[in-house]
Amino acid sequence: MAVRLAIVGPGRVGTAFGLAAVAAGVDLLGFVGRSPAAVQSALRLCGRGRALHLPDLTAAHVVVFAVGDGELPAVLAAALAAGAARPCALWLHTSGRFGLEVLATAAAAGLRIGGLHPVVPFADAEQGRAAMRGAPGVLLPGPGSEGLLRTLAAHCGLVPVVMHGGDRALYHAACALAANGLTALRAAVDAVFAAAGGLAPAAAAGLASSLMRNALQACDELGPVAALSGPVRRGDAGTVVAHVETLAANVPAALPVYRALMAAAVALAEQAGLGAEPAAALRARLAAPAAGGVPPQTGLPSPAALPPPAGGFPPPSSD
Repeated sequence: MAVRLAIVGPGRVGTAFGLAAVAAGVDLLGFVGRSPAAVQSALRLCGRGRALHLPDLTAAHVVVFAVGDGELPAVLAAALAAGAARPCALWLHTSGRFGLEVLATAAAAGLRIGGLHPVVPFADAEQGRAAMRGAPGVLLPGPGSEGLLRTLAAHCGLVPVVMHGGDRALYHAACALAANGLTALRAAVDAVFAAAGGLAPAAAAGLASSLMRNALQACDELGPVAALSGPVRRGDAGTVVAHVETLAANVPAALPVYRALMAAAVALAEQAGLGAEPAAALRARLAAPAAGGVPPQTGLPSPAALPPPAGGFPPPSSD
């Protein structure tokens, strides 16, 4: 008997799961969502299923809750209140933030529970679906659910990684830094290249991609300490001062990004053997006001605060 799947949340993640399910031959019943337009869009992309309401979830063997973290507890409560619990069905969430505790009331109602967090960025549903192939999927198995979670991960092309305990908020913060932080950094890099001038936009984008890709590869192969290069690693305070001054004058919104990341790089450089005196000099230069009185800032600016490169940034989207 084919597994009958329902998805609550027709956004990027939920639709990507739907695309994967259809490709794997799973019986996709459809989507529950607040926006009829979003539900219809997800159904068109998947080519299967129908618009569902919460009571319809009783027909599903597996229900995937792919809603925003802030909405998840309320949506789960609403589904239980609607009488959507099918005995022994599996309810799982795709959240990186929550563990199994958010599903405790579902477990008390006789449901199997679990989590399946695809560790990939979802720029849109189709890109996310492609990115899932070969990427990690972090499983949070409840009693009796690990086998089915592994099957679902395989349907999505994910490589299952079981998480036992741990601090879920720290885990999610690490994921956000890895994906969202890198995305915000790329926006800053593009803005600084654009302000520098002298390069065609495509050439500048190629430089940024090459540098970031090779830095990540070196981190994978050597670890961040050994992979670090550049003026901070060399203890070149003069070059760092030049960077701070020109950023303050030309792309001030990128300056806090530079200060924060180069300060973290100083700590790596010390682990790699940089002496205490040059490290202290670098920290002093990074903390000092730039020419023109621009003081150090805490926190990072939003990408919207950075001047866009030629052609602008793509518009934001949400799940």
